Amino acid sequence: MLIGAKVCLGPLFQADAPVIFNWRNTLELMHRDGLYRPVSQASFEEWFGGIGKDPGRVVFSIRRQGDLKFIGFVQIINVHPVFRSAEVGIMIGDAENRGQGYGQEALQLCVQFCWNELNLQRLSMAVIGENAAAVHTYQKAGFEPEGVLRRAQYLDGAFRDVTLLGLLR
Repeated sequence: MLIGAKVCLGPLFQADAPVIFNWRNTLELMHRDGLYRPVSQASFEEWFGGIGKDPGRVVFSIRRQGDLKFIGFVQIINVHPVFRSAEVGIMIGDAENRGQGYGQEALQLCVQFCWNELNLQRLSMAVIGENAAAVHTYQKAGFEPEGVLRRAQYLDGAFRDVTLLGLLR
């Protein structure tokens, strides 16, 4: 378990699955990550059951310190052992838990894990559309803008830019 002042990162539990299933079927949340498609129970169970089986992926639950309430998850995907790089994504599910510094601290713990445990040297992430709060959080964690893919995603009836951010060890 990775422990910070506000959150701790640890394994996902089966009890977290219904919460994530709900989030993955919420239009507003999925538009933050890309294209929305309703997720069936069967495909969700396949995804959730396969989390620990993919050597190129690490997923941590994000829990508040104190009450250990499950508030989101952070994932490291496309871990490339030769290039020592990966992509990072984070989700804080409920709006009342956003803007509290939980995501920023979870991201900082995740970055330290990537450097110290996975021996990575480069992390990247993408922000779709106008999400200034997300970009601000990622920049506070050390990520720097690397470019913009103009009109790269079509969401909610409009083409959106995708901002690419990176962090070097």
